[in-house]
Amino acid sequence: MSDTTGAKTYDVAVLGCGPMGAALARNFAAKGRKTAAWNRSPAKAEALAPHGVSPIQDIDEAVRSSKLVVACISTYDAAREVLAGVTDWSGTTLVNVGTGTPAQAAEWQAWAGERGVPYLDGAILCYPPQIGTEEGLVLYSGSSQAWVEHEQTLMATGANSALVSGDAKAASVLDAGIMGAFYVPALSAYVEAATYALDQGVVPDTFNALSEMLFQTFAVMAKESVAAIASDQHETDIAHLSAYAEGCRAGLDVMQATGFKARLLKATVENLNEAEKAGFGELGFFALTKVARTGG
Repeated sequence: MSDTTGAKTYDVAVLGCGPMGAALARNFAAKGRKTAAWNRSPAKAEALAPHGVSPIQDIDEAVRSSKLVVACISTYDAAREVLAGVTDWSGTTLVNVGTGTPAQAAEWQAWAGERGVPYLDGAILCYPPQIGTEEGLVLYSGSSQAWVEHEQTLMATGANSALVSGDAKAASVLDAGIMGAFYVPALSAYVEAATYALDQGVVPDTFNALSEMLFQTFAVMAKESVAAIASDQHETDIAHLSAYAEGCRAGLDVMQATGFKARLLKATVENLNEAEKAGFGELGFFALTKVARTGG
C-alpha cells in the first residue's frame, strides 16, 4: 500500500459514539488531536461537535481521511460488519477496542494483514469518565511499529495505558483474566460479604477499616500467587490449603444459616474441596492453580 499519511485530514477517527466511544473522541480532541467521529446514528457523532470533534457520516471517508481509526463498536462482529465495505486503508492504522475473544483478536489481525493495515487490538479496563485521566487504562497488543507511530495519541487514553505484547491476542487475554475472571467476581464477592456483615449489625466504618487492611495484605499475596503459579512451587509452612478449606466451609455454613446464598463463597469451597480431594491439602493456597484447568 502507498503511504498517504501526509494527506490525512484527521489524526484519529473514532467509530462508535456510545458512552465509551464518545469519551475517547472527546479526550482525543481535548488532548490536541484532530478528531473525527462516526456512528450508525449520525446524531450521536454530531453531538460531539461542541467538543471539537468533527462528525462524519460516511464510513469510507472516516477511514480514508484519518491516520488512526479506533473502532469502539460493541462487538468484533458488529465492527467487522461496519468496516466490511471499506476499500482504501492507505496510510491508516486500525485499533479495535470492542468486546471480543482472543481468537477474534487473532482473526482481526489476519483480516487487517490481508489488507496491509497495521493493527492493534485493545482492551479498555476503565470507565468512560476515567479516559484521559490518571485512572485511565487501555491495554494494546499487536504491531509494535503501529504502536511507535501512534503511541502519543493512544497513551492519551490514560496514564496507565500501555502496549503489553506484540501478540494481538494478549490484550484480550488480560481483559478476560483480569476483568472477567478476577475483578468482577471479586467485586461480587465483596458485595456478598458487605451485605452479610452490614445485615448482621456491623457498622460501615468498621467494615471499611478492616477492608483497607485486608486490601494491603491482598496486594502482597497477589504477587506471591503469581510467583508460585509461574514456578509451580506450593510448599508452605504458614497455612495449608486445608486450613483455608475448613475455615471457608464453616463460613459458608454460617452465612447460609442466616439466609444468605453466598454463591461466590460456595464456589470457593467447591474449588478447595476439589483441591483437597486431589491431594493438595498440605500445600499452600495457591495450589488451587492445579484444579483451575479443565481436566486439571
